[in-house]
Amino acid sequence: MAAFRRRFLSELEALFVQVLALAQEMKLLKLGTVCLDGTKMHANASRHSALSHGHIEKLEVQLKAEVQELLALAEKADQADVPDGMSLSEEIKRREDRLAVMAEARRKIAARAQESNERGKAEYDEKMTQRAAKEKDSDKKSNRKPLKPPEAGPKDSDQINLTDEESRIMPTAGCGFEQAYNARAGVDAATMLVIATQVTQATNDKE
Repeated sequence: MAAFRRRFLSELEALFVQVLALAQEMKLLKLGTVCLDGTKMHANASRHSALSHGHIEKLEVQLKAEVQELLALAEKADQADVPDGMSLSEEIKRREDRLAVMAEARRKIAARAQESNERGKAEYDEKMTQRAAKEKDSDKKSNRKPLKPPEAGPKDSDQINLTDEESRIMPTAGCGFEQAYNARAGVDAATMLVIATQVTQATNDKE
């Protein structure tokens, strides 16, 4: 089945649209109840390859300290202080390469946080505008809980996977967590026709 799907993927995509168009022409498909459900699809990556922003910062401090120690060791004229089999240049390069990976991961997490903050700020501003308009119409101040504006910058818990950065850590049916995507399908309740499909990073089908 998987081999068939891969071989005829472009044809299946076209048929998907044709079936829905035909159902609409036959008046089988109408605006009504749509059922949405998703299933977690494992990413081609382990959740152990994920790093949080807070952990990256700690690793950077550790690696920088190790590089300084190795540089100090390299400056010593007495090579007897260098452990047998150790290449100082290789050890320094390995850590510097790792630092470059950490810096890029931290940059991507920060970019994601910025995008999320901009979306959250837009939603916050819209809700505040709506609330102000309602208070003006009713001529009295709302007693609802004040809205909290989104926090700028990445959180320590914000993560990125070094193998598959588009995937996310998601809860699974077995009450555990896996690096995954959420594959969702929308089905017309009356005809049971699949009317929409989507692969998303959202863990909750309500998002």
